[in-house]
Amino acid sequence: MRLSKRIQNIIKKAVFENFGDVKVYLFGSRTDDTKKGGDIDIAIDTQIDKEEFRKKKIQFFVSLLRVDFDLKIDLVQMKHSHTLFSNELENSRLILK
Repeated sequence: MRLSKRIQNIIKKAVFENFGDVKVYLFGSRTDDTKKGGDIDIAIDTQIDKEEFRKKKIQFFVSLLRVDFDLKIDLVQMKHSHTLFSNELENSRLILK
């Protein structure tokens, strides 16, 4: 996993502040120690509807900006992911919580 503990903690704190006690997963290129660069892909396991997720996602990014977090990050909700994407995510994800 190519994320420092400090960055992991910042992301987890922002997720928990905005989504509550949910599982947080890292996926994508940052799970592969042999790769370089790349954005940070995060998936969360929550049952809220799409509209509520969108609102909380905005607040999540605001929380990150407040602590001067300036790395590119993508946040997706597992519940509303396409089946093919969900299957890929199941195979490559690493839990942050």
